[in-house]
Amino acid sequence: MSFRNRLRFEHQLAALVGLLCLALVGATVGGAIWLERRSAVRLAEDRLGRLAAGMAESLDATLRERFREIQVVAGLAPLRERWTADPSAARGVLAAMRTTAPDYAWLGFVAADGRVRIGTEGMLEGDALNGRAWFEAGLIRPTVGDVHEAVLLNRLLHRTGAEPLRLVDLAAPVHDAAGAVIGVLGGHLSWDWAGRVRNRLIETAAPGTELWVLDRRGRVLLGPHLGAAPFGPALTGGMVERGSGTFSVDLGGEMVRAGFASAAKGERTEIAGGDPALGWIVVATRPQVQILAPVQQSIRPLLGLGAALALVGVALAWCLGRGIAAPLRQMTAAADRIGREPDATTLPHLDHAREFRELSASLRALLQRIGTAERQLSDATDRSTRVAAFYRRQIEALRQVAGTDMLTGLLNRRGFVVPAEEAFAIGRSGRGAAVLVIDIDHFKRVNDEHGHDAGDAVIRHVGALLAEAVRGSDTVARFGGEEFVVLLVGLGAAESVLIAERLCAAVRETTITHPGGTIGVTVSIGVAMVSGLDPDIHAAIARADAALYDAKARGRDRVGVAAGPDGVGRAA
Repeated sequence: MSFRNRLRFEHQLAALVGLLCLALVGATVGGAIWLERRSAVRLAEDRLGRLAAGMAESLDATLRERFREIQVVAGLAPLRERWTADPSAARGVLAAMRTTAPDYAWLGFVAADGRVRIGTEGMLEGDALNGRAWFEAGLIRPTVGDVHEAVLLNRLLHRTGAEPLRLVDLAAPVHDAAGAVIGVLGGHLSWDWAGRVRNRLIETAAPGTELWVLDRRGRVLLGPHLGAAPFGPALTGGMVERGSGTFSVDLGGEMVRAGFASAAKGERTEIAGGDPALGWIVVATRPQVQILAPVQQSIRPLLGLGAALALVGVALAWCLGRGIAAPLRQMTAAADRIGREPDATTLPHLDHAREFRELSASLRALLQRIGTAERQLSDATDRSTRVAAFYRRQIEALRQVAGTDMLTGLLNRRGFVVPAEEAFAIGRSGRGAAVLVIDIDHFKRVNDEHGHDAGDAVIRHVGALLAEAVRGSDTVARFGGEEFVVLLVGLGAAESVLIAERLCAAVRETTITHPGGTIGVTVSIGVAMVSGLDPDIHAAIARADAALYDAKARGRDRVGVAAGPDGVGRAA
């Protein structure tokens, strides 16, 4: 007796309603937690994306302003003759520029021969800068170089921090009145400016937020682990291509959520005129654990509330079940007394729900008809039992005869239908099913040389050998003549081919004895795996049949493997 059958109706009803309450409460609480987690993650990603965009916009705006400032000053007509004729006047202009924009670590004019003619605070004056990338490019066009560590200025400028000075190079050609290039106006923008922007934004962000500035190859220009490439080439390439967005990544064993934005969306590190395009990427990250911490704190109260609601539902269901089951208990007690007590011959009228009233009336009428009906039913049951047993035996015998090959005792085409459909379903589900089509080689020669009785003996022997060689879960059928079909289930392609090769070898190594002597035969086998692309089992059989004829064409006594609906087979 099952556990359910041992429970009273009111208990089953209470359990069913209680489970329903638990399911509804669980789904509601789970859905609320899922929505809250998704909302928290989306809100955090939105904030991180806006933080990264703000940092990128600040970097881009400052760099664009300084870059255009260099170009404007380099092109001022009143200074064309003063760069070489009156260095003091030009030096005053550069000093004013540095006072207005303290982020300049150095400003200077470098003559076309590579010598520094003018430098703020006299720094680098007289030094030769030939070969410097920013100088050589600045002779040709306005240019901006990526962040790099200072070489000459690092020893000239007093710095309080431990980190070395890093610069962004800005340059523009200076022309005389005739349009000839007489030198380059260069500016070294201190990368400390970007650090100050980063620190200011982090102070306003949520705890645990980190800001990174990467170059186009993903190396850290600003942030933890300078020079490292924490996000990998694939993720960096995606950020360069998309320009902005969000993602999640495992950093050092900790899952973080991130928003990113390009500080400059160009494809080149240097451009002539216009805006600088260094391809910097700003990434704002925050650990997922911190993002979801408020959600985790709210889970316990939600679960407590859900459990309380479920308990209330179970209690109400228990009371409801007892009230509903009361008429049934009364009817059960009355029915149990019938046949035990002499005066108990009928059932009481129930005055509860309409269904209970109708049930009691029907049962009372039924008891009045039981006497006669019982005898008639007994006679009819005996007759029908005998007739049914006779017809079952006949039908089973006919079914067995219709589905069995009379020569070998194996299944024939009719009996093969049901196991074939089952194997097809197994193959389409991905659990592996193979079709082997087997044909006795040179069978006509056996009939011609030894007679048809010998041919029948060969067919019976090969059929018995095949049935004995496969597993109990596999199916062997004779399709007619010297052709057999084997269904292998639960095996992959390699295992199926191996079994087919063993069958070939088993037939090859046996001899068949008949009254006229002994006969040695071989078989050729075509193998096809059932595929999800096959419309039915006959498609797999057709592919196996084609593989069989390929094996015969290649010399017989071998295995041919059929191509899948979209693949290429191989021969064994």
